[in-house]
Amino acid sequence: MKVNQVGLFWGLLLIGAGAVALGQQLGYIQQFTDPQFWIWVFALISFAAVVEYAMSGWKQWGWLFPAGVFGGLALVITLATNNVDSAAVASPLFIGLLIPFAAAYLTDRTRNWWALIPGGVMLFLALTTLLADNAGGEWVGVIFLLMFAIAFLVVYLINHTRIWALLVAYIFGVLSLAPMLATIGDTAGYFGSILMFAIALPFFIVYFRTPDNWWAIIPAGVLSVVGVVVGLAIAGVIDDTTSGGYVNAFLMAGLAATFSVIWLRHHRGWAKIVTIVLGILAAASVFFFGYYEIFWPVAFICGGIYLLYLAFRPKAA
Repeated sequence: MKVNQVGLFWGLLLIGAGAVALGQQLGYIQQFTDPQFWIWVFALISFAAVVEYAMSGWKQWGWLFPAGVFGGLALVITLATNNVDSAAVASPLFIGLLIPFAAAYLTDRTRNWWALIPGGVMLFLALTTLLADNAGGEWVGVIFLLMFAIAFLVVYLINHTRIWALLVAYIFGVLSLAPMLATIGDTAGYFGSILMFAIALPFFIVYFRTPDNWWAIIPAGVLSVVGVVVGLAIAGVIDDTTSGGYVNAFLMAGLAATFSVIWLRHHRGWAKIVTIVLGILAAASVFFFGYYEIFWPVAFICGGIYLLYLAFRPKAA
């Protein structure tokens, strides 16, 4: 009869843990409160899981989860009992959780590419706990974002058809600069504008490489327009109190230009309507410059009235 080794392992483990816990509650087991006892228990469970992994021909990487978790717990208790008073005490547990994801990826890089993402998270947590007491908070942010960037970059390198993964990797890579630039003084504010252009760049590349990807011009155009507005605002060229109407006009005109590309070059009927509406809003923002504070509320009301008109308009026969 073939025995389910996974069920046998976890079954015996749960029975043993339950028996120990019950013995402690009834007062029959007192000496097991010693941390050294649990270090040995967790170490033996971890060793047993590694043996099972080896007996499977190094293929059943799922065995590395109990091996990593219980091995990590044994090391955590060992460090704690030796008066290691720092965040690094928790790092062995995250390293233990990293190992099975790394093994999953190495076992089958094509099918198990997903393991890079949780593996990257575990690597970040391990590095964070190791560096938390010795590095500034900005470095923690940099490491966190870079881990995601590297994970998605590897996903793309495995299969170059996953363009989305390359875009995500690029965006996280750009974002990883933010925590460090935030420490350089007043000019750090310009990073917001630079970030908008940096994120827009890959969408421009996607669009101009393959014009059929007309959708890419929308995020590219929107991010670029927002980047210009943010840059002008930080430079003090525009502000809400003196040029709010012109800001609205510029924003609406930029968005209208973006959708006009889809209308005129790709002949999308809906884009024509969006372009015209945005153009009207841009003109109205300038015309009603002195009343720009109430412009958007009035615009929303007018839009609502128009929708009500459409709702109650008699249907054509």
